Amino acid sequence: MAFSPVTVGLEMSPEPGGSGTPGEEADGERELLPRLGERLVPGNCLKEVVGASLASLCLGPLAGPQRLGTFVDCLVLNYRLRQGLNWSRDRGAAAEGPLRCCGCCRFLSEPVTVPCGHTYCRRCLRRELRARCRRCRDWLLPAGGTSTAAAPLRTSVVLSQLAEKWFPGECERARTGRRLEELLAQGRFREALGAASHALRADSSDLMLRIYRAESYVGLQEYKTAIEDLNFVISKMPNWPEVYFRKGKVLQDSGFVGDALQLFLQCLALDEDFLPAKLEVERTLCDVLSPEKLGESLKESAWNSPHIRNKPFILGSEVAGSYCNVQLCPEQSLGGSDVLEPVSGSLNRAQSAHALNSAKDLAKEDGLKRVSSEPLLSDQGKGALLKRKLSFTEQDTVVCEDGRNKHKKQGESTKRDITLAFGTIPGDLIDASDFECSLCMRLFYEPVTTPCGHTFCKGCLERCLDHAPQCPLCKESLKEYLASRKYTVTELLEELIMKYLSDELYERKRIHAEETAEHSNLTKNVPMFVCTMAYPTVPCPLHVFEPRYRLMIRRSMETGTKQFGMCISDSQNGFADYGCMLQIRNVHFLPDGRSVVDTVGGKRFRVLRRGMKDGYCTADIEYLEDVKVADGEELKKLRELHNFVYNQACSWFQNLRNKFRTQILQHFGPMPDREENIQAMPNGPAWCWWLLAVLPVDPRYQLSVLSMMSLKDRLIKIQHILTYFSRDQSK
Repeated sequence: MAFSPVTVGLEMSPEPGGSGTPGEEADGERELLPRLGERLVPGNCLKEVVGASLASLCLGPLAGPQRLGTFVDCLVLNYRLRQGLNWSRDRGAAAEGPLRCCGCCRFLSEPVTVPCGHTYCRRCLRRELRARCRRCRDWLLPAGGTSTAAAPLRTSVVLSQLAEKWFPGECERARTGRRLEELLAQGRFREALGAASHALRADSSDLMLRIYRAESYVGLQEYKTAIEDLNFVISKMPNWPEVYFRKGKVLQDSGFVGDALQLFLQCLALDEDFLPAKLEVERTLCDVLSPEKLGESLKESAWNSPHIRNKPFILGSEVAGSYCNVQLCPEQSLGGSDVLEPVSGSLNRAQSAHALNSAKDLAKEDGLKRVSSEPLLSDQGKGALLKRKLSFTEQDTVVCEDGRNKHKKQGESTKRDITLAFGTIPGDLIDASDFECSLCMRLFYEPVTTPCGHTFCKGCLERCLDHAPQCPLCKESLKEYLASRKYTVTELLEELIMKYLSDELYERKRIHAEETAEHSNLTKNVPMFVCTMAYPTVPCPLHVFEPRYRLMIRRSMETGTKQFGMCISDSQNGFADYGCMLQIRNVHFLPDGRSVVDTVGGKRFRVLRRGMKDGYCTADIEYLEDVKVADGEELKKLRELHNFVYNQACSWFQNLRNKFRTQILQHFGPMPDREENIQAMPNGPAWCWWLLAVLPVDPRYQLSVLSMMSLKDRLIKIQHILTYFSRDQSK
């Protein structure tokens, strides 16, 4: 997609004959350009997106940093491509332990299952480190939600019990981390530092403790020591997005805005949905590229340059290209590796050298004096600075256990990953009873976790919600959960069952398949809805609110038959001996669990044996078909009778009052046309059933017509009814 360059003059003036003022036209262009950038395909049109964003900034201030979202997405994509990474969405699924957080890929302490079915540690959700799920990119919070929306998501009871049973040491580590978080939240940085250091002396392999200690150092404004801890974590877990973000925040607080920006991009390159990093990039770019600071930075370089001074300012090609070349040149070569090396200390070596040589001039400009990441140094100290920058350059820093750091030469190899203590589970700790549904007392089948943290089989939970919209165990209200009808399977539990209880799961699936086959039989134990008369080809809308019929409709949908029988009630036998099958066309669920079911009549049947299943009636049935008449005189007379009764029916319907005729058309639709072959359908002409449904006749009389297997007898019955009502119309 091509993007035509936008020529921006130093003065904005309306076109001749235009009615708008310059300010109004600038506002219009400023709104148009970001929207234009959003339509550009990321990756293929980076320069065009940059041009559109810069043109919008030059026309005036944006409504907010969030308007740069498309620009940031393109920068991240370009960053990844220049690092040699394929643009595939890696959701961090390569976790080593059985209980791993989908967000930070560390031990799943305080597991919380989000609505999409994936599980995160509570820390990832409490700190709002992401807006979307890392696995499926579904929203973790409702649209337009805030952090309070995540509060009802309680810790998963089943997964918490498994974590305590299988990995008590890791759970104790997590509790230590929570205590450190509380100290940091209260601003007690000195106490947090002491506690973290003490815990590290006891367990130096806990990288999370180093993160907390680094945050304590930041609170005490000891930035260099904080960086050393973060560098050690990066050396051990180079694919952990959060540690790059934490390091970027430290550099940002220290005034190294350029270095921080690249670390934020590194974080987003590892996880493009890491929300805090994206917000920081947007804020930084909005601040750095604001019209005031752009004007100040371009006064000396661009506008006063002899070869540019007399040229118009072209955006979209030249400026965007130079912007990309200056700011987005990669500092590391990955050599085809899938693991990102730690980023360099500045956005570009050439940019850093330029910043060193022109630091005195830039210090005079208020707009960019903090963007330069190099302090004012003599020529002798410039080379030394590049070697001891706070972030990595050509050398990787390895921090020893005592906190001292050393450098390794290129070519040396260091162990990048830690063998974690929660990689395997002792066989004697795996017990099938830990994976039992508390409702059916069987192994979980399609386990779903409610917002209150309890887990049940999907089918068991749905049956309970048919009766009351509350958790079967803690009785907490699940009205919103019921209204969403998003009963997503808890993926982690299902994976654990498949891995450690494969034989038990096979048996559980076999039993479920047998039950499903029983429910899908359309001649034996067919579910019966005892309510009203139904007829072949005639629509029959139903309002389903009773729990037993909610279950029946759901089973009909799940088995794929989408059929059930409809009969009227009978005082002696419970329901009538004859009925009609209904085919479900659509189900509309209401927030409280009720549903409106759109059905249409199918085959007629006769009841052979009655039964009961989970509260609703069932029956063994046989289907009915009309007995066909052979060609000859009898068929000729049948056609004559059919045509006479059809004309009689049309006359009766046309003579109805407009009010009644309109109501019938709205509920049942128009009367079906006359069919050429009256014996083509096993139930006879469709108009007969439509007419029988709209005629105000006693249901027992209608039932007698429904049970007839002779078209001739059915037409004679309908003729008698029409004759009676036509006589009444004439009066």
